Amino acid sequence: MNSTAQINVPLRSDDVFDLINRFPGGYWKYDIKDFVLLVNPYFPPQAFLDELKDALPRLITCYPSPNVQMVQLLADAVKIPANNLVICNGVAELIPILLGRLGMRIAVPVPTFNPYETTALPGRLSRFILPAPDFELDVHCYAEFARTNGVDGAVVISPNNPTSRMVPYADLLYLASALRAQQQLLLIDESFIEFSEVGRSASLENHLLEFPNVIVLKSLGKIYGTCGLRIGYAASANAKTMNEIRAALPTWNVNTFAEFFLSKLPHLAHAAEQSWMRVGSDRNKLYEELRSIDGMRVLKPDANFVFCELPPHWPDGDVIAAKLLKDGRILIRHNGGKTLQNGKRFLRIASRTEDDNKFLVEALKDVAD
Repeated sequence: MNSTAQINVPLRSDDVFDLINRFPGGYWKYDIKDFVLLVNPYFPPQAFLDELKDALPRLITCYPSPNVQMVQLLADAVKIPANNLVICNGVAELIPILLGRLGMRIAVPVPTFNPYETTALPGRLSRFILPAPDFELDVHCYAEFARTNGVDGAVVISPNNPTSRMVPYADLLYLASALRAQQQLLLIDESFIEFSEVGRSASLENHLLEFPNVIVLKSLGKIYGTCGLRIGYAASANAKTMNEIRAALPTWNVNTFAEFFLSKLPHLAHAAEQSWMRVGSDRNKLYEELRSIDGMRVLKPDANFVFCELPPHWPDGDVIAAKLLKDGRILIRHNGGKTLQNGKRFLRIASRTEDDNKFLVEALKDVAD
């Protein structure tokens, strides 16, 4: 299980507002229980961390390999041909290239991961509203929406962030086919798919040659507990778009620590699979415990986090989040910053260990009393 280094920075009143409202990052400095970061708490294994510690003096003084060599390490780890891959400094490096530099006109189902909305150029974003209360994606309506809005590509996150809901496999295959017929791309972010019950067996990575209009985007930090290493990739048989992405990337866009991790990853496959099962078990228990709260409406999760609507008699999520952070040094995220009606009435809660999750649920109950 991961150990978390903290330097116990004092938590001032202005820090409280900042931490519960800004984009995630830098939380490691504070002695807090973080239910915002969507990361696997059971990986990497301690043996790898010990190897990394021993290699640190070499890694910190050297340039990494160029990305054309780094991508072969990635190919060995994810079992996709290197010519169908682009390695990146997290998916956050790819979104500005696709939506900014390449200027794609895109359709985005909302609520979703904010950068897919905020990075699109003016006049090139079409929002497709997911209907409450379940926020499920109707792929037939979405394909028609993409056609009538004349977009270059349609975005899907599956499982979605923040709802933690997965688009059924058959629906994704239909959408890929419909968009192919319309000569439109499907940009599908599968960063959380390993936490779902079906896992990578339902990934569109298995259909890249069949659907060259599909570009799979993948962050590795969530599933491998390595968000600080900043590793991600795009996978596609669409040579034109992949070459355009490669041309926009610097020679060294991934660091030596990430390179070292990728070199070890094929030997850690079994440990990773075991960790995903454990995360799924903890998440399912968290889901049931949140459902036990009177008036709380909770969507059944597929990722490593849970999306819930607060009971009607509770205060808004920003009030609850501020109180939890001030009184219990517990960090949670409300959804007031999403394209979502009454977003502050919704929480997205990352699943940590079973004991941590129980601690959070009890704190939620206390704060509402």
